[in-house]
Amino acid sequence: MKRYIVVIDPGHGGTDPGAVGPTGLKENHVAWRIACMVADILMRYGIEVIFTRVGDEKISLDKRVQIANKSKADFFISIHINSASNPLATGTEVFAYSKASEGNKLAGTILDSLLKEINLKNRGIKYDRLQVVATTKIPACLVEVAFINNPTEEQLLKQDEFLEKAAVGIAKGILNHIGIDYMSKEDKSMSWEEKQGLEHLENLVKKKIIDSPDYWKDRLLEPMPTWAVFALIDRITDK
Repeated sequence: MKRYIVVIDPGHGGTDPGAVGPTGLKENHVAWRIACMVADILMRYGIEVIFTRVGDEKISLDKRVQIANKSKADFFISIHINSASNPLATGTEVFAYSKASEGNKLAGTILDSLLKEINLKNRGIKYDRLQVVATTKIPACLVEVAFINNPTEEQLLKQDEFLEKAAVGIAKGILNHIGIDYMSKEDKSMSWEEKQGLEHLENLVKKKIIDSPDYWKDRLLEPMPTWAVFALIDRITDK
């Protein structure tokens, strides 16, 4: 199974706080918290995570792109909190370089799943020559979760529950794009490897390639011995 690598880019940092809300909430702090939660979810699925910044430090845009391009990662996701001159501005949007870019589809899956979790206005996918999405060599997008200048949304961004939902939405979008089914924390009885293994086992039984499902259920997470590989190949080639 392919091991995926994802670069997570928490926006701003250090002496660059990004946007600041009416009560002083800073974009860089919120982006970092969401980024850590996203990383925690992805790592549960065996996905390696690379951060462009660790903690509250200022990292240039050139450096962020350099980290992404040297990482040999599969995807790059930059996490930001939006702001506007209008205090009533609201909603969620995701930026990609262009409709033709590889990051466009990634942006779409993340936007769809994020909106389902946080239920804010859908501002759609936007296209712009933002440096971190235009000059990275891997599929990239930039997520604007909510508007920190909007008093209502700033209050949401202070709530752990809302930040967790945002992180789940972003992580789900990444997992959906890869083709991995998300499992909630509550479903601890079975790992995602076991869940997918059982689904494939059920399909193989229906195809009459495997006729001893109970035997294989007990061995889903074990390395498959050579004899078992030969047995499966033998049965498949008989069809």
